[in-house]
Amino acid sequence: MRVSTLFPLFALLCGLAPAAQAGPEPYVRFQKGEGQAAALQTAVAHFEHPESKVEIILYGVVHIAEADYYAAVQRDLDSYDTVLFEGVAPGKDGAQVGGGALGDMQKLMGEMLGLGFQKDGIDYTRSNLVHADMNADQLREALGGKEFNPLGALGGGEMFQRMAPMLKNLGPMLKMFRGTPMQDNMKRMLAQQMTGADLSRVMPKEMAQAILLERNKVVMQVLERQLAKQKDGTICIFYGAAHNPDFEERLTALGWRRTAKRWMSAWKIAGGVGPDEAPLPRSPKVPTVSTGKLRTPGLEHVRVGKKPVGERPAPVPAAPAGGDGAEDEGPRWF
Repeated sequence: MRVSTLFPLFALLCGLAPAAQAGPEPYVRFQKGEGQAAALQTAVAHFEHPESKVEIILYGVVHIAEADYYAAVQRDLDSYDTVLFEGVAPGKDGAQVGGGALGDMQKLMGEMLGLGFQKDGIDYTRSNLVHADMNADQLREALGGKEFNPLGALGGGEMFQRMAPMLKNLGPMLKMFRGTPMQDNMKRMLAQQMTGADLSRVMPKEMAQAILLERNKVVMQVLERQLAKQKDGTICIFYGAAHNPDFEERLTALGWRRTAKRWMSAWKIAGGVGPDEAPLPRSPKVPTVSTGKLRTPGLEHVRVGKKPVGERPAPVPAAPAGGDGAEDEGPRWF
C-alpha cells in the first residue's frame, strides 16, 4: 500500500476527513509557528438567530489528540446547556461499524503519535449530552446495504479487518519514538498531509456522502427537536471537525449567523504555536461528577429551557453501547 493512500484514512480516523469539507471555511488547519513549531488546530464557532434566544456552538474536534486539549474541550462542554454528540452506536444485534478494527486503528494512531483517544479524554456520562448520530444498522442502510469499509478502494471489505491486528502489533515498537524528534516529524507530516487529503481517493463517493452528509441530516433533525423545547441557553454540536463546514451551510440557510470563531491546538508540534484563543466566558452548567457509565446512545435528554425533565427514546434509536467496559463495545467516532 502506498503511504500517500493512508493520509485520507488517517484523516477519517481523526475526524478530519477533508473530502467532505464543502463550505466557506474549514474547521481544521495546520498552523506554523517559529522554527519547527507547529500545531494541528480545530475551530469552535458560535451562531445566533434574530428570532431565537438560543446560541448554537459548532464544536469541531479531532478524535485523536493531546490530553490537555481534551481537558479544555471537557471544560467547554460542561459550560453548555445541551451537547449533541457524535458516535455511531452498535446496531440492534450488537454489530459495530468496522467491528473492533476501527477502534484498534484509532488507538494505534494514538500510540504512534503519543496522543490519546477522544473516548478516553471526554466524559460521555454527563447529564447535558444528547446522542445525535446513527447506529450501525442505519449507517448500513444509508450505504445501500453495504458494510462500512474506508479501505474499500484499496482492497475489499476484508482488508480493513486484516490490517488492524497487524498494525496493532506495532504498538510496542512505536512507543519507542515517544518524545523524540522523530515523533514530532511524524506528527508534522501527518498534520500537513491530512489537512489537505482527499478522502475520495480511497473511498467511494456514496460512502463519503453517507459518513458526512447523511449523518449531518440526523443531527439537524435532533437539533430541530431540541430547539422546539429549549427556548434559551446554549446548544453545542460536538462532532468531528470535517462535519462543520456543512453544518455551517445548513445553519446559515436557516437564518443563523456566525458571531465568533476561535482555534484550539489539538496537536502541539515542537512546542506548538502559543496559547489557544480564550473561550467566551461561561459558567459550568452541569455537575462535574460522572456516573461512571456511558450514557446510552438513543436516549435523548429532554429539556425545557435549562432544566432536565426526564428522558425519552429518541426518534433515531440505537442499541445500548454496552456497560462492561469491553474494548470492542461502544460507539464509533469518525
